[in-house]
Amino acid sequence: MPERLSLPGRRAAQGFSLVEVMIGMIIGLLGILVMFQMLLNWNERKRTAASGSDAQISGSIALYSLERELRNAGYGFGNAGAMGCTVTAYDRLRPGNNFTFPLVPVQITDGAGGSPDTITVLFGNSALTSDSTTYSASSATTKRLNDPSSIQRGDLLVAAQAGACGLVETTLNTHADGLTITHASGNYNDPDNTAVTARYNPAAGLAVALSAGNIFNLGPQPRRNVWRIVNDRTLVSTDDLHYSDQHDAAGQNTPDGMNDWTEVADGIIDLQAEYGLDSDADNIVDTWQSAAPADFRTVRAIRVALLARSQQYEKQAVTTVAPSWAAGAFVMTNLDGTPDSNPGTPNDWRRYRYRVYETVVPLRNAVWGNSP
Repeated sequence: MPERLSLPGRRAAQGFSLVEVMIGMIIGLLGILVMFQMLLNWNERKRTAASGSDAQISGSIALYSLERELRNAGYGFGNAGAMGCTVTAYDRLRPGNNFTFPLVPVQITDGAGGSPDTITVLFGNSALTSDSTTYSASSATTKRLNDPSSIQRGDLLVAAQAGACGLVETTLNTHADGLTITHASGNYNDPDNTAVTARYNPAAGLAVALSAGNIFNLGPQPRRNVWRIVNDRTLVSTDDLHYSDQHDAAGQNTPDGMNDWTEVADGIIDLQAEYGLDSDADNIVDTWQSAAPADFRTVRAIRVALLARSQQYEKQAVTTVAPSWAAGAFVMTNLDGTPDSNPGTPNDWRRYRYRVYETVVPLRNAVWGNSP
């Protein structure tokens, strides 16, 4: 009798049941959800870390740039007796031509109601600075000096007398008497024998009347840089001595009637500063204040703080207390610059992370300076 082949049972050939397949799908979906959640959390942490790194870089660059300029403040006039006088100046490339500025190393313009301050830094760049140059005779276009050896053609000079000061551009320093310099309008040859046109001398001569006093040599390219916050998030610097209007506020090549500024760092939302005053002449700071001092010769240091904000919006309020520096807390506003209303939206400052950068910068030219 032939043998019958035995086949596997039908149940063994059926595979997975519907219930088993559903359970497997649920387990797989749960695994995918877990992986996506982990990926989402990782991306959020990565963006937070990256934006925090950007804020750190911006803050470091901004503080380094500002600190470097503050250390140069006052070069060329040190701690002059004429400190604080109003300098009468002329610039043929500037709208209106005439302008004035105070002869101080650093000027802090306090922002109203906790708004960002403005810092103006003045320094020269002469390689032949002398602390003892005086003039004993003066006209609208000439000065007779006791020692003109440190002055070159093209140097900008501040002539001072009893609180009155004027800015002039040297156009000739080789008079027959060996002592007189000229600051006239028109063309002259610079030290490289290149023909240039005087920029800072009006045709009628210096507007302020001066007869004798001190001369401070600021060199051929001094700077009076104005540091401020624009657009509620960008630190910029503007050279107030060299007016230039080549661009508009958006950076386009269209003049807008304003002095051009240079962007230093993005993401800087606040700038605060104070004068460090030495009231007893021992070169040690005794008090700090934001208001302008009665005597700028007592200023020995500048305390400055920058507040950098991350660009990453956080779902939760990650900053619950206003950041602070040595002089107190920063006054926080909504991101659009309006007063703080705690809106709980991307316009809320609490939904972002912050870094504070602060330092104290000694005004070495004021400490070491011995200008008359």
